[in-house]
Parts: sequence; C-alpha cells; structure tokens
Amino acid sequence: MGRINIVIRKLFSHVLQLFVVAVGITLLTFSILYLSPKNPAELWLAGSDGNSGMISQEAIERQERLMGLDKPFLVQYGNWLIKAAKGDLGISYTTKKPVTEELISHMKPTILMTFFSLLITILIAVPAGICCAVYKERLIDNVFRFFSFLGISVPSFVLSLFLLWFICIKVRLMPVIAGDGLRGLMLPVVVLVVQCSSKLTRQVRAIILEQLEQPYVEGAVSRGVKKRTILFSHVLQNSAAPILTYISIYIGLLLGGSTVIEGIFSVNGLGRLAVSSVARLDYNMLQGFVLWCAFIYLGVNLLVDILSAIIDPRIKYDHN
Repeated sequence: MGRINIVIRKLFSHVLQLFVVAVGITLLTFSILYLSPKNPAELWLAGSDGNSGMISQEAIERQERLMGLDKPFLVQYGNWLIKAAKGDLGISYTTKKPVTEELISHMKPTILMTFFSLLITILIAVPAGICCAVYKERLIDNVFRFFSFLGISVPSFVLSLFLLWFICIKVRLMPVIAGDGLRGLMLPVVVLVVQCSSKLTRQVRAIILEQLEQPYVEGAVSRGVKKRTILFSHVLQNSAAPILTYISIYIGLLLGGSTVIEGIFSVNGLGRLAVSSVARLDYNMLQGFVLWCAFIYLGVNLLVDILSAIIDPRIKYDHN
C-alpha cells in the first residue's frame, strides 16, 4: 500500500505539473496573439475572403462586443480558459466552424502518418543502432553511419521534391496528388522514415556504446559470460529507458504535424492546417493547435516517465 500511495502522489504531482505548464503555454500564446496588430473582430467579419476594407468601423466595434474583445486581457484569457476546459476552443475565423471539429477532422492523416512512420523507424533504427555499436568501426557500422549522415544532411523538402519528381513524374508509379487514404501517405511516410531513422540510428548507437563501456560489461566478460547474453540481458535493458525517451520526442514532433512535408504532398493534416491558419491569421485555430501540441508533448512525457520506471528498476518513485 505504501508503494501504491507513493505512485499515486507522484502521478498527481505530474498531472499538476502538466496543468501548470499547459496554462503557461496557452497564456504565452494568448498574449502573443493579443498583441498582434490585426483585430480578431475584423478578421471574423472578413472571413475567408479577407475583404476587410469594406467593413465599417461600427460593425467591427459591434463584433468586438459580441466576441468579448472589449474586456480586459485577463478576463478574455480567463473566459477562453474556462471554455477550453469544457472542450470549447471557439470558432474558426475563416471557416466559421468549431475549432475542435476542425482539429479532429485533420487528425486522422497526421495520426496515420505518425503511426506508420514511427513503426518503420523503430524497426529500422533500433536494430541498425545496435549493430553499429556492437560492430563499432567495422564495415557495417561505417555503412549505416554513412547513410544516416546522408539522411540527416538532406533537407526534408529536397527529398520530398525529389520523390515527387522521380516517383510521380519520371516513373509515374503514383499521381502527383494521390488524395486521401493510405496511398496518399506513402511518400510522406518515406520522407519521415528517412529523416527520423537516420537520427535515431545514431542516437541508439551512442546509447548502446555508452553501456558497452560500463564496468559491469567488463566484469561480465571477465567472468566468462557470453557477449550475446550481456547484450540482451543487461545492455539492452539498461538502454531501454533512454531509447524510449528519444522515441517519445519523435512522437511529439510527428503528432504536431510535419508542416513542410504535409504541404508538399498535399496531406490535409494538422501541420498543413497550422500553416494555413497562420497565413489567414486565424487566432482561435492557432490557439487550439498550440494547446493540442502542448498536451501531446506533456502527455507523451508523462507516459514515458511511467514506462521508464516500469522498464528500468533503477528509476524509482521515492518520497522526494
């Protein structure tokens, strides 16, 4: 019971920290948007047409009162925070649809792209990183390091444009705009896998090498323990938590939306929605997107903390 109580207190502490950070992030974003020279009421009346020059000042002032923009800053933020806690993130200035509805409608492509990219990345990068560490400075290590360096060096937009030209125009295996569905996500996933696996391979290699240089490995070797047993029973177990931490970073980045890649391949995901919202100065949509990203990062970090404590017995919940 004592152990359970400690875990519960720690989880409560984490949740409280998540709430404080979320409030801080949204307050900062709200402040930046509040200081913007553009008037949200004018943007609302202009809509997707952006024809704000024909709107009278009286109409703008009336819309400001309807939107509560005539109230002090803290009152505006407090009202928004209370509504956000209930799941109401406001209405998009351009589409005139609820922000929550817009975010949900754009989540599916991003979630699918994240799932397949992350799955393939793990299947490639983790074994490759382990092989590079075990066979350090040998042929397989040099080959993997060369291709990982190449994958990191090539910008994502360059690789995306090359794939569009080669696969869609030169070879004509796919249409330039593949549309919705898994077929339309194939090329974006390839680009994300190249980028993420190149980085993760090097990170896994560094983690495994650090463990292989630890005294307990030398001690096990001197006692005649097989290297394979040392690798799978000790090294990988001790490396699991830091590898999981790196993977969690990619989860947050991918779920936040890969703006450049989604734009190039016309994927109607969260990243493309964020870019279009910036271009249209859709403040409510931007605030909702920032809140989504904040909860993704904070939620993934919380999950990683829990899993790390389960995977690695050295990470314990204590009374501190």
